Amino acid sequence: MRTVYIIVAALLLKISQLDGTFARAIADNPQATMTELNVEKGLTFVKREHQVPFGIDFVGCRDWTDPNGMNCNTDEGDTLCTEQRPVLCVKVDNSPRPAYFVYGSGAAMPPEFYAGWNHGHIATTLPVAGSSFSTKADVDAYCAQAFGAGWRLATFHDAMYISGMNGTIYAGDSWTANTALMQTGGWHYYSYGDVRNDMRFWVHIRDRPANCWSN
Repeated sequence: MRTVYIIVAALLLKISQLDGTFARAIADNPQATMTELNVEKGLTFVKREHQVPFGIDFVGCRDWTDPNGMNCNTDEGDTLCTEQRPVLCVKVDNSPRPAYFVYGSGAAMPPEFYAGWNHGHIATTLPVAGSSFSTKADVDAYCAQAFGAGWRLATFHDAMYISGMNGTIYAGDSWTANTALMQTGGWHYYSYGDVRNDMRFWVHIRDRPANCWSN
């Protein structure tokens, strides 16, 4: 009987920590799974580093320098849409790639794929619930309202890369002159900016159901 009391107490404590709608759903059906309750999650990125010489940030799925860091989830989302996170916004102005170095040996794709350049700047809004937005256009408008014309919601696939780029290879003018060689990257990328690093931020992915809003 003591075990039953402990389980019930733990369940009630968890319910008290969750969003109202989700909590009521669990209370009504404590045996339900996350899928059955239709709990929506959104995709988030995190800042991994800032390179002062270039004035650029490296953002993406995970900060591997943090042993307690979490991975993003591109299939189902990784953060409850009711939670408040900053929105990662981007302004693409076709800035040429700075001569940052690309490290590592890659994985399923070459290392450049995971260290692409987004052709512009990033900034973060104040924290906001992902469920506050109905569509991607709503989030784009939120970014424009916060930072001005030309700003929009950042996406998982914003970055571009050229095979073999590293340091001064395909940087500056040689980057701009070789647009035909550019390919779409993912998972992490570089951008001008110096955003916060104390929490993750909302981003969009175009080809997966991992957003808090519709496309």
